[in-house]
Amino acid sequence: MRKNNKYIRYFVNRKFAVDAVSMAIFWVIVYTPVFLYTSKSIDAALVGLGSSAVLEILFGGLYGKFNDWFRRKAGVKDKIKPS
Repeated sequence: MRKNNKYIRYFVNRKFAVDAVSMAIFWVIVYTPVFLYTSKSIDAALVGLGSSAVLEILFGGLYGKFNDWFRRKAGVKDKIKPS
């Protein structure tokens, strides 16, 4: 049983990190044309992109946890099973 708990902790921490990084990548790609179009300079666009990437990394894992919680409440099960 102890081995199983170690696996669960590893999976949860890894999933949290993957959620955070994937959210940052997605939103930086979406925000790039927006910041480039609306910013007065390239420097301002880069500052906006950098700060949004940091925020997405900080909140991406929490958003993934929220999605997991919401899926459990809605009765949606993951179809991918760990090997």
